Amino acid sequence: MDTPEFWKAFGLCIASVNDGEATLEMDVPDWAMSPFGAVHGGAISMFFDTALAVAIVSRLSGPADRVATHHLSVSYASFTGERRLIARTRVVSLTRTVAIADGEVCDASGKLIAKAVGTFGVRRRES
Repeated sequence: MDTPEFWKAFGLCIASVNDGEATLEMDVPDWAMSPFGAVHGGAISMFFDTALAVAIVSRLSGPADRVATHHLSVSYASFTGERRLIARTRVVSLTRTVAIADGEVCDASGKLIAKAVGTFGVRRRES
């Protein structure tokens, strides 16, 4: 599967995926930095949205299954100017039509940058 263009633009890649857990990495581009030298919160939010969805998709049964964000809550713990960020996410609950996942973003040294929880709609393929 080819990665979407926005993955390339944000420097996203999957480091690992395993049955409801995902680790993604982001090499933050210059244009995603705030004027104050920190990674823009919107870039971190997008990173969470993508990483949480990857964890959920790893638990679905096929390529026709889809997820869509219903709600995403991000709590920022600290600023960072580090360009390499790591998101570790996991599925908390998965029913036929709704999934909940949570995770954290840290910098390369392991410093906590933010935590998030997301609720996603699930559309499963027809049997």
